[in-house]
Amino acid sequence: MTTELVRPRVQRERGLSRSGSFWFIGGIYALFLMASTAPSPMYSLYQQRWGFTNTVLTEVFASYSVAILVALLLCGSLSDHIGRRPVLVGALVLEIAAVLVLALASGVGWLFAGRVLQGLATGAATSAISGALLDFQRPGSSQGSLVNGVAAALGMAGGSLLAGALVQFLPGPTVTTYLLLAAGFAAAIPVVLAMPEPVAQISPLREALRPRRPVVPAGQGGRFALMSTMVLASWTVGGMFMSLAPSVVKGMVHSYPNLISGLPVAVLAGLGGLTQLLLASWAAARAVRVGAVLMILALAGVAAAEVSADAAAFFAAAALLGIGWGLMFMGAFRMLTGLAAPHQRAGTAAMIYVVAYLSATVPSVTLGYISTLTDLSTATLVFTAAAALFAAIASLSTYRR
Repeated sequence: MTTELVRPRVQRERGLSRSGSFWFIGGIYALFLMASTAPSPMYSLYQQRWGFTNTVLTEVFASYSVAILVALLLCGSLSDHIGRRPVLVGALVLEIAAVLVLALASGVGWLFAGRVLQGLATGAATSAISGALLDFQRPGSSQGSLVNGVAAALGMAGGSLLAGALVQFLPGPTVTTYLLLAAGFAAAIPVVLAMPEPVAQISPLREALRPRRPVVPAGQGGRFALMSTMVLASWTVGGMFMSLAPSVVKGMVHSYPNLISGLPVAVLAGLGGLTQLLLASWAAARAVRVGAVLMILALAGVAAAEVSADAAAFFAAAALLGIGWGLMFMGAFRMLTGLAAPHQRAGTAAMIYVVAYLSATVPSVTLGYISTLTDLSTATLVFTAAAALFAAIASLSTYRR
């Protein structure tokens, strides 16, 4: 008598695995943030070409941030209701349109239009990406928050550095970068469609189309407001470096000016991302406290470098500032997302970024206005003093219950 062994059929998972989706989502976020900083090394070229002031420059930057805020306010938790994949695909299509508008820009109005479209796309994608990272992370881990911060920082660094190199060494400097980005976003669409959909319950169409605003976790309003000072401190620095720092350093260095103008954001964000990766095991409160001290010391160094017009000192201070910035944002994002229930993940992430982009926009526009009334050096000194104050408040907030 023979016994036949019956092997159970193993159903293969179609498309991308949950683990693969997790890392791919982090890559998409880095790509969106690369696109956000890519124009930074080009702003001085645009200024020379079309003759606009620093105030207009910061307004172009602010238009991007304001558009992100609009997208977050209108559909910050939309992906919690209709799914992550539809929101991501729509954001990718809109981002392709945005970078093509920037590639074809023939005046300041085109810059405003392209940055507004880019902001709407990034805002729609940001909360969906943050929610998806938390959905796909290993149960019980904080991997999603870590990848969120690292991908954002390395994406900003890579975008600024790559654009600076392309502007310096390749023909068509204000076109090539955007065409490469458009190709990257187009290639991401079919991979998004291959992802599993982590949102289990999809709302009816009428319900899903209602505006979805960012949310503060229920019963956590006071704690959320207090912890938000950490986001204020870190993103004030980010906003200044993405808008005015390229012009500051370009006035100090005369060799390879376009390449050099991309380095401040690359140094700040790159070291910020590596710091989060290497010190991921640190407790959130410890990260904020150490980050605040490093930021205050570094901001003093930035002010001294501006007064002495010392480029080496400026980049050394920017490197230290990047480490502090990375620690500050890592701790802030981990503490704030930890307040959210699973069904509020995307909405809470959206609220974090509302605070973040307001923190980047308002000081940046203010500094642009000050630099037009006085000079860039005075604006930089005002920025360093204000950012140091915000960092000190953020550190003190971790001691309050």
